[in-house]
Amino acid sequence: MKNLILGIVLLTTLSGCLRPDDIWAENTDSSTLIFQSEYINYAWGYNHNGWMLDNTGQVKRFQKTAKWVFPDSLGYVSASDMQKNMAACDSVIAQISSNELALYSEKAISCLNYNMTKPQNLMADAGEHIYAFYIYDFGGNRYKRVILKMRGDWSQENLAPNAGGIVDWMMKIK
Repeated sequence: MKNLILGIVLLTTLSGCLRPDDIWAENTDSSTLIFQSEYINYAWGYNHNGWMLDNTGQVKRFQKTAKWVFPDSLGYVSASDMQKNMAACDSVIAQISSNELALYSEKAISCLNYNMTKPQNLMADAGEHIYAFYIYDFGGNRYKRVILKMRGDWSQENLAPNAGGIVDWMMKIK
């Protein structure tokens, strides 16, 4: 995360006064974001499920039987692997309006440059519930995961002022 922040600061310094969304994407519309609520647990058997919200406002469910490509150690997923993950979703469970999606996409973009709280080990065998969004990196043809909140065995929160409100909104999507 520190390297990411350092790279953004360096690019901003060299390129003038760029906004964080200018660095990540050629435009700031909601087409560059994918929201995700994900639960994963390896205790007492494997469980992996959740939903993804695409740029059309469709909330698509995935379950443990889906083949899944997880982000690498730096939080990146290639565009082709993201397409595979979206294709692994088995049903549309909700539809979000374009106005609501645009509002929360703008709020999410404001969370890019914030640190996370220190990880805290709070439970055992509870797994992890992760609320995050992915932003498209045009230069790398990949998506970068930005975690807003993680709770479970290990808990952590994004310190951005808008992060809590986005998570509250995401928790209402079923």
